[in-house]
Amino acid sequence: MTTEDTVRAMRLDGTRTSSTLPENTPEAPLPTSRTPDVPGAVHAALSREAVGDGAAPMRRASMLASLAAPLALAACGGGGSDADGDGLAASASSRATAADAGTAQTLDAGGSTVSVPKAAGLTVAQGVLASRPAEPARTPMSRRDAARLLTQASFGIRTPDEVDALAAEGAEHWLWRQFNMPYALHTSYLDVQRQRDYYKRAFDIMSFEAVWRQWLFEDGQLRARVAFALSQIMVISNVSGALPAYALSSYMDMLNRQAFGTYRDLLGAVTLHPAMGYYLNMLRSRKANETTGTHPNENYAREVLQLFSIGLSQLNADGSMRTGANGQPLPTYDEAVVKGFARAFTGWSFGGQGNGSAGLFDSARIDLEANWTTPMLPFAAMHEAGPKQLLDGKVLPAGQSIDKDLNDALDQIAAHPNVGPFIGRQLIQRLVTSNPSAAYIARITAVFNDNGAGVRGDLRAVVQAILLDPEARGDDAATRERFGKQREPVIRFANLLRALGASTASTSGRTDLHRTDVGGDTLGQSPLMAPSVFNFFSPNYRHSGVLAQAGLVAPEFQATTEATVVGLFNAFTHLINWSGYGWDEGTGDGGGRINLDIRSWETLALSNPAACVDKLNVLLFNTQMSDATRATLIDLIAPGPRNDWGVNVRIRKALVFAAIAPDFVIQK
Repeated sequence: MTTEDTVRAMRLDGTRTSSTLPENTPEAPLPTSRTPDVPGAVHAALSREAVGDGAAPMRRASMLASLAAPLALAACGGGGSDADGDGLAASASSRATAADAGTAQTLDAGGSTVSVPKAAGLTVAQGVLASRPAEPARTPMSRRDAARLLTQASFGIRTPDEVDALAAEGAEHWLWRQFNMPYALHTSYLDVQRQRDYYKRAFDIMSFEAVWRQWLFEDGQLRARVAFALSQIMVISNVSGALPAYALSSYMDMLNRQAFGTYRDLLGAVTLHPAMGYYLNMLRSRKANETTGTHPNENYAREVLQLFSIGLSQLNADGSMRTGANGQPLPTYDEAVVKGFARAFTGWSFGGQGNGSAGLFDSARIDLEANWTTPMLPFAAMHEAGPKQLLDGKVLPAGQSIDKDLNDALDQIAAHPNVGPFIGRQLIQRLVTSNPSAAYIARITAVFNDNGAGVRGDLRAVVQAILLDPEARGDDAATRERFGKQREPVIRFANLLRALGASTASTSGRTDLHRTDVGGDTLGQSPLMAPSVFNFFSPNYRHSGVLAQAGLVAPEFQATTEATVVGLFNAFTHLINWSGYGWDEGTGDGGGRINLDIRSWETLALSNPAACVDKLNVLLFNTQMSDATRATLIDLIAPGPRNDWGVNVRIRKALVFAAIAPDFVIQK
C-alpha cells in the first residue's frame, strides 16, 4: 500500500523516489515519467501541508463551499505552513531570497549556472528531455527570420539586440539552449504569494499570475510557449471556479516539465493529474454496479481519444483523412471503444493521503493541497475486472491489475498512427501557421514516429522540427498567401508588454495580471479559463467568407467577435495611456503593478520618428511592416499642423495603432 508518509516523497509531476515506491509494483502509481538526470535538477515535493493542521476544518469548509458552488470565481486552497517538514526538495542553487534582487539560480544541462529572473523565493526546476543531442554549431540566420522565430517560439521580442543576438547565434543553437533552460515552479509562486492573504490562503487568481510571470519574465520562453500550447490541447479549465489554486498551478508545472519529454509520458502525467481527473470525471470513477445501475464515467475516455490523441477520423501521415469504399471518413473508434477505455480507467482517486484504506477512495479530503498536487493512486477494489474493448479490435483480458489495464490502454493510444499528424498539426498551428501544407505535417509526423534514434513521440525533436522546417523559416513569409495565423489575444497582449519593457517591482515576479477574460476592457481570454474542454477555439474552425471559400481554417477567429475586438482596443489603450497595468499596493514584495518604459519611446519619437517606427517594425512586426502601416505610424508620431499634440500623446496614439494594425495581428 501507499501511505501518506510515502506520498510526501512523491514529486509534483508524477515522479517519485524509487526507494519508497519501487517501479512496477501493484501499489505504485503509474510510471508516467522519469526523473531527469541533469545536474542541479530540483523538484518540489507534493505534500504542501500537515494533515494535523489545526486550521484545516475552516479551510475544508471553504473548499467544500467552492466545490459546491460551480459559479464561484475563486476557490481557496488548503492551508498549513509550507515550512512544515513536507520534504521540499530544495537546495542552495534552487532557492533565492529577496536579497537576490529577484533572481534565482540553477544549473543547466551543461553544468553552467543559469539565472532565472523575477524568481526570488521560488523553486527552480529542470524539465524532462526525451533526447539530448550534442551542442550544434552556430549558423547565422537573417535578422528577419530571427525576429520571426522569436515571435513563433516566445511570448514576444524584448529588444532589437535580442533579435541581433539570435541572428548571429542561429536557430538550431538557440533552440538547443532553450530546451535546456530551467523554469520556476508555479506552485512555489503560490507558496510565496499566499502570504499576502491574512489566512495564508492561495486563490486561483494567483495561479493566473504565475502564468503571466513565466510568460513575461522568464528566459526559457520556448518551454512557456509549448506548455501553453499543450494546455490548449489537453485542456483543463477553472471557468466554473471549482478547481483550487494548487490544482491549476501543479497542472502547469506538469506541462512545463513534460513539454520536451515523450508524448507517452505526457499522456500518463495528464491522465493521473487530479485536476484533469476532477475536470473530466476520471477521479473516483468506479466499476459498474448492476444493483444501483451505475456505470464507469465515460467523460475522460471520450475526450482523451477525441481531443488529446487521435481524433474522430483515421488520418494519413500528412493529416488528410482516410476514407472507405463509400468515400466517407473512416472513424477511429466507436461507442464500444469509449466504454472499454472508461472501464480501463476505473479505480483511481486522490493520492495525497495514500491508498492504504479503501475508504479513502471516496473520503479523501478535498481541502488537502497534497490531494491536488499528487498523481491519483489506484484503488483496486473499485476497478472493473472484466475485459475491455480498446482500439482496432484489441481487448484487454479480464483479471489484469488496475495499473496494467491503465498502462496498456495508454500505450495503445500513444502508439496509434493518428497521434503524430493529429498532435503535430495542432502544435504547428499554435506556433507557426494555421494551415500547414500536407508535406509539412508529414515531415513532423515522421519525426514524431521516430526521432532518428528509435524514440517515438519525442516532443523535443517534434518542436525543433516544427520550428526549423523550411515552411516555418525564410524571409518571404509575408508574401505567402496561405501562411500565417492570428495572434490570439493573450499572446498579442504579452507581445506588446514585452516589447514595451514590462517590469514589476516584485522580486518574485508578481503582476496584477490574472483574470483577463471578463469586462469591457479586457482580452476576452485568460489562461486556464477556456469555456470548455474544446479550448477557446477549434483547430478546424472555418471563418465564413473569403477564408472559408479559400478552404482555409482560422482557429483564432472563432474567439474573435465584435465584443473582443472592442475589449482588446480598450485594453491596449488603457495599458499604454497609463504606462502600465494595475496598482502599486505597497506590499512587501513591491506590489503587482506592471510598469512600461514609455519614456524611452517618447525620447526616441522626439528625436527621430523614423527610427522609432523602425524599432516597432522589429519588435512587433518581424521587420515585415507594410508601407501603409509605416506611413500611418510616422504621421502619428511626427509633429505637424494636424498633429500638434505633445510627443507623449503622439507616441501613445502610435503605439495603440501598432497594437491593432493588421500586420501585427496576423503573425507571418
